Amino acid sequence: MRDIVNMHKNPFLCFHDERTSEDGTTLQRSVTVWGIGTLLAVAFTMLLWLSPTYAQTKLGHIQGKLIDKKYEKPLVTHPVTLNMHQVDTVETQETTTDESGNYRFGDLPLDASIHYTVSIAYEGTDYTETDLVLSTWAPNLTVNFEIGAFTDDRSKVQIKAHTVVIGPPPPDHAPDGALSVMEVLQVENKSDMPFQTEHDNQAVGLHLGIPAGYEAFQVHTQHELAVNPKTQQVILNNPLPPGTLELGYAYILHVEGNDFDLSRFLNFETELAYIFVPAGINFKPQSKRFSLERREMIHNRNYTIYHNAPADSFSAGATVDFKLKIFNPEALQAKDLGQMVLIAVAAALAGGFLAVAIFKLRRAGNQRVSSTEGNGQNQNSTDVGWLRKLSDADLEHVRVARLEFIAYLDEMHEKQDISERVYNRLRREQTERLTELLAQRKARGLNQ
Repeated sequence: MRDIVNMHKNPFLCFHDERTSEDGTTLQRSVTVWGIGTLLAVAFTMLLWLSPTYAQTKLGHIQGKLIDKKYEKPLVTHPVTLNMHQVDTVETQETTTDESGNYRFGDLPLDASIHYTVSIAYEGTDYTETDLVLSTWAPNLTVNFEIGAFTDDRSKVQIKAHTVVIGPPPPDHAPDGALSVMEVLQVENKSDMPFQTEHDNQAVGLHLGIPAGYEAFQVHTQHELAVNPKTQQVILNNPLPPGTLELGYAYILHVEGNDFDLSRFLNFETELAYIFVPAGINFKPQSKRFSLERREMIHNRNYTIYHNAPADSFSAGATVDFKLKIFNPEALQAKDLGQMVLIAVAAALAGGFLAVAIFKLRRAGNQRVSSTEGNGQNQNSTDVGWLRKLSDADLEHVRVARLEFIAYLDEMHEKQDISERVYNRLRREQTERLTELLAQRKARGLNQ
């Protein structure tokens, strides 16, 4: 006969077994075992008790040494910074090296959610080791810094991608044939040491060519860049660290005749070069090396992208033809082209309006010619001639573009985001051109 005791009242299972032997004697035995629920409860309680204790007692450290490789000696009493990154918080600790150049940060939690960064600054250059993680498998890390060890081997530096994006000039810039240019370079230092070279008798990390005649240079990345006015080169003053670095800057450049010349001398090998031309700006690279072409929409703006083949990289020490030429077959066939007007409809710069940039491209020796229309007023015959070549649909596009540009100017003026002088000049010019356009539409019998 077997009796099982209720587990809800007793945390154990008790089995009673009664048997009768051959001589009639009754034998009894009792076996007590742990209930499975009780085992889980006890194990969970032990984990709750052990985990905090284990986390509190298991700590790690990050240590290392600072060596000045230039003089082959340790950096003594030099500050070292440790940052603890956890979720959205950053805690900072600081220490200094001892007489042997050693440093140490102790009592650091072994937590996979914490990332450590060790950094030092020396003679204007920052040295940083990031994404350090301590765990029970690697509770202690050694991070050494060798300061002043540079390479000047140019073959270790390569421009992986050089992107040139063309766009309209700033809204307060006069319509004098200017375009804005933004350049983004992805630079790779394949060495395990920072790269440093000499330029104009100064130690620099990089020096890059920039087209002649640029203006309004601006940096668009966190890295400090400047232009050497003597050599007309973009300079990265700090050494180029190992790995990949992204640099970006912008400037304004003017169209000369029918050319927009972005050519420059390359100091480093360039694997891929891209030229982004927005819809409405009818330029195309003249070099056959930019033979690959595709179209993409980026941030609601259509671009034609020209680039070289990956196997046809640009060698260091050569001047690369980045010249763009007007690509408008119908206009180029006209014998009396005179003055070409390119209308680039760009995405809204503010308030959802479309900004229309008008660029005047004059050929050498081009003369402004006036003609007398039926109302006796003088008009620009070149512009009128250009309007006459447009289809009715294109003429409507120009009308809408000019109206939107005038509305955009009025809004900028109301917000005082544009100077009175620039506003008056642009609005007067666009109003005159709109009048010419409306007269052309009226002559064709189109609705206003």
